[in-house]
Amino acid sequence: MSQTTTHQSKEAFLAPFQKHLNGKAIVPHIRTAAQEALAGLEFPTKRTEDWKYTNLKTLQQKSFKQASEGNISDVQPWLIPGLEADLIVFVNGQYQESLSSITYNQGIVRIVPFHQLEAADMPVFEQHFGQIVDGEKDIFSALNTAFADQGVMIHIGKGNIAPKPVMLLHINQGEGHTVGLQHRNLFVAEASSQVKIVEAFFSTGEGDSLRNNLTEISVAENANLEYIKLQLESETASQIDTTEVHQGRDSKASVFTITLSGDLIRNNLIFKLNDENTESHLMGTYLLSGRQHVDNFTQVHHKMPNCYSNELYKGILDEKSSAAFTGRINVYEDAQKTNAYQSNRNIILSETANIYTKPQLEIYADDVKCSHGATTGRIDEDAMFYLRARGINETEAKKLMIQAFTLEVTENISIEAVSEYVEGLVANRY
Repeated sequence: MSQTTTHQSKEAFLAPFQKHLNGKAIVPHIRTAAQEALAGLEFPTKRTEDWKYTNLKTLQQKSFKQASEGNISDVQPWLIPGLEADLIVFVNGQYQESLSSITYNQGIVRIVPFHQLEAADMPVFEQHFGQIVDGEKDIFSALNTAFADQGVMIHIGKGNIAPKPVMLLHINQGEGHTVGLQHRNLFVAEASSQVKIVEAFFSTGEGDSLRNNLTEISVAENANLEYIKLQLESETASQIDTTEVHQGRDSKASVFTITLSGDLIRNNLIFKLNDENTESHLMGTYLLSGRQHVDNFTQVHHKMPNCYSNELYKGILDEKSSAAFTGRINVYEDAQKTNAYQSNRNIILSETANIYTKPQLEIYADDVKCSHGATTGRIDEDAMFYLRARGINETEAKKLMIQAFTLEVTENISIEAVSEYVEGLVANRY
């Protein structure tokens, strides 16, 4: 393919995503820089080391269009049973004020869509937007930074403790043609604050879609933030998702990535432990079937002493599905007394499913405790025999084994209603 043809293909792909922030000039210098960088950035290929196991050619060949406004009047079918939370709803990428409700955290947590930002919000927004994720580094981050016109800022002030979680609900109504969507989050937890956030993605109807999402998270000194991401898309919906977390001294941050359906999913998750005594948890589970492909790419940067990180990803692969996991732990020279653990475990249920796993450690400090590992195999035959010998049929025994396997991740979700919801979805899957 000639350079001119490649350029035309890139421009055609990007065009539906290039919408401005409702004409509102928010941090224009950052958006302009990202837009300028976009011109020189190309799509990653299988020759790009960090994208070695994910082929984007099929996505690049699709002709995406902007989504319509959508016409959902009731979100009850997509809510999590028993979850009491403030609710922010996006339908076809557009904020739906009539379907949203903020009642539990009023006066404690500032929850505001980007186009409703007020003058009082701007100092925090401008301090953090585009400062956590490098919006000029890769084509998808640059695209989002330059043109994402829908997003939400969740800001919890110093010393505040959110009494209830915040839920972001995304519903894409299939329109029979390919749809391109973008969304941006900015979560800021100031010193000694606590907040829990749930974000869920659903797709309905027919037609392909691609979401290009970006989330920036700042967790200040002694703050605690938990973020659960539920990817429950249709079989024709794809996502490129980038999340980066920056932590201050004595802070704790936990990110759960639950992928139960979708077409092609790429999750980029980066943690930067920028001060001492931080605690970080990266946990995920993915249950794949059909020709679904999920690629989890994680990085943990231990920059300072006495920090702890724990990473656990577990996957179940069936039929012709495939998954990739790349986990990097970087321990810098000053990061003495680091404790860092990483594990990727997978169960293959068919002869045609594939998993590519690549845990990595890069250590420049000498007083550390670090480990990493990966396992891939079939369901334990001895355990299956044990269950069958006690009168449990094969299907039920298989379901129990899979539930037990994923439980190590889901039981760490501190919001009971969410944990039970995910465990129920796993059980019903098999």
